[in-house]
Amino acid sequence: MFGEEIWNEMFAHAKADYPAECCGIITNVQGNLTVHRCENIQDKLHAADPQTHPRTSKLAYRMDDMQVMRIQREAESKEGQMVAIYHSHIDVDAYFSEEDQNAAMFFGEPAYPGVVYPVIPVKDGRVDEAGRKVFQWCDQTSTFEQIP
Repeated sequence: MFGEEIWNEMFAHAKADYPAECCGIITNVQGNLTVHRCENIQDKLHAADPQTHPRTSKLAYRMDDMQVMRIQREAESKEGQMVAIYHSHIDVDAYFSEEDQNAAMFFGEPAYPGVVYPVIPVKDGRVDEAGRKVFQWCDQTSTFEQIP
């Protein structure tokens, strides 16, 4: 799905942000894939309102909506598109959690149809490259499923 260079960029981001979950977007503009590192604002949300946002960046990620819109708009202005939204999991395996699924949905439909969701496990500060997984919406089951 992605070449080694793109995976290595995601792995480097995941390692750099440990022990916080990293998050980012991959765009495709005229066949050129680009990794866009995004800021995980989960700690800011937690600090401002721990009741509404009980989880910290070690357990969750949230991208700034304006940053996502800028990346998407820039890609689309060059006839490109978002192809992936990635994040890391800290000291656990890669899976697509209920929170991940909720964030990827909008009124029961995928928020970004066709976008895939790589999840990268980072354990004790080391990226578990072999444990990476990618998830995508499946129309037949109306859920996100792991893809090869």
